[in-house]
Amino acid sequence: MKKLILSATALVLLIACGGESKTETAKTVTPQEDSVTTQQSAPATPKICKKGYDADATTIYFGGFKTTEKKEVLGYFTKFQVDSTKIADTPEEIFQNATINIPIIGLDTKDVGRNGRIRKHYFGNMENTKSIKGKIVEFNTDSNKVNLELTMNAISKVVTLDYKVSGDSLSFSGEINALDFDASESIKALNKACEALHKGADGVSKTWAEVNLYLTTVVTEACE
Repeated sequence: MKKLILSATALVLLIACGGESKTETAKTVTPQEDSVTTQQSAPATPKICKKGYDADATTIYFGGFKTTEKKEVLGYFTKFQVDSTKIADTPEEIFQNATINIPIIGLDTKDVGRNGRIRKHYFGNMENTKSIKGKIVEFNTDSNKVNLELTMNAISKVVTLDYKVSGDSLSFSGEINALDFDASESIKALNKACEALHKGADGVSKTWAEVNLYLTTVVTEACE
């Protein structure tokens, strides 16, 4: 009888332990990696950054000559407008076909009296020259020359200037002759108005037809 009770007890314990093992197995859950979806944003479109024209970093100078020793008198233009520039990789590409409008009213030589005489007697004797207009026609990268179509005294003429690129800086320099723009009357009128001021050590008053042009600009980063 005792053996029967012990056997029954052992059977119950065996069944109970087996049931607990199955229960623990049922509770174990292996997480599935694809059961959780992670939301990812689309990559941002990268900006395209090149170079462009900066009006604040641009200056336009000129140099007129007086006396037989050909003394240069420098001036600059406080007002000008540059249009039709591009966003590009090089200064030449940025300014190819660019236009320039320079109002005469913005002329400044650091001398109020001289400013007035140049405006009145020099440009005042020209036709339709409230402003000087220019257009960049072509860059020659082999010779570092730039062709500029200049309009003054109702005459348009292509002049060739030197140009130089140094890093992000672009500069033009060169000489034009006012006689190519039929400006002999302007030269005579200015020389008469400035006769005493344009005399050199030899006592001769002279105003030269040649004028130097200088333009400097620094291109700046521009992004599309």
